[in-house]
Amino acid sequence: MSVGRTVALVALAACAQPGRADDVPAPAPVTSALPAPLPAANSCVDGKPYDAAVFRDRVTWLAAPELAGRFPGTPGDTRTRAFIAERFACLGLVPAGADGSYEQPFTDDGDATANIVGYVKGTDDDADVIVIGAHHDHLGGGYLGANDNASGVVALLAIAQAIQQRTSPPKRTIVFATFGAEERGMRGSYHYVAHSPEALPLARVVQFINLDMVGTHASRGFVAALGTFRGLAATGVLAKLDDRYPELDVGFGGVARGSDHEPFCKQGIPYVFFWTPDQSCYHRKCDTAVRVDYPRMIDIAALAGDLTQALADSDADLADVRRRRGCGR
Repeated sequence: MSVGRTVALVALAACAQPGRADDVPAPAPVTSALPAPLPAANSCVDGKPYDAAVFRDRVTWLAAPELAGRFPGTPGDTRTRAFIAERFACLGLVPAGADGSYEQPFTDDGDATANIVGYVKGTDDDADVIVIGAHHDHLGGGYLGANDNASGVVALLAIAQAIQQRTSPPKRTIVFATFGAEERGMRGSYHYVAHSPEALPLARVVQFINLDMVGTHASRGFVAALGTFRGLAATGVLAKLDDRYPELDVGFGGVARGSDHEPFCKQGIPYVFFWTPDQSCYHRKCDTAVRVDYPRMIDIAALAGDLTQALADSDADLADVRRRRGCGR
């Protein structure tokens, strides 16, 4: 999550966590060392998508010191993007990047980086599009970003696996996108919105689901589902789904700025932003894999996955909701 974000929650205490100047590091040093490959277990669509050991292994790998905080343009960033693209290919997602790849490249302050984009095609002709996103970058410089945002990337991969295990494809197209350079001002998601893939025009996007910092439910005892305003389709669906997860305290409503839902909201696209506050280690070097609340992170991922699938199969006119209500702010 980028520095300077502010959040207002309905019926919840304020939970803004603006970054401090002394929390923002210098760019990560270039390093040739990379962590060992992850084990092949649960590598494609076999196995349980919401597996605790897999969640822990993947967060630990993405937040390894060898990746040096996944700063844009560094070897850690390159290896992270390759890992996500490998997973997308293994899961059979349709590539939506440049030249038949999953990478949507862009340059950020001279640093070459990319978004990673794949999708599951819906059965409807000219199907509406649901985008689920998580940023894969962090601050570098020894700031490893386990919660911010290895947690969101791992949750997104689990949701993609769950959807690919369905016995039938969804009605609507579901896009899975991980964004680069979020910490520099959501530059990857702004690039996506300005250059949406030809097969996935922004005009057909009816919902954005954002996963950013979903690994610290224990910090304040809740997960915020920001953007869930009255009259938006996702709000009613989520209110029914959250009863399946009694260990989660889900906070509804609220406006947020400074994460990847922002450019979508500016285009009038409704969003749900899943986020857990991190009182102790937001943008600090203690944001490591050992601190992640894995049981609740898995619950949040499964809840977001349930929401994605419910909206993808809904008979409601989500395009009309977007036209009438925008992102509801």
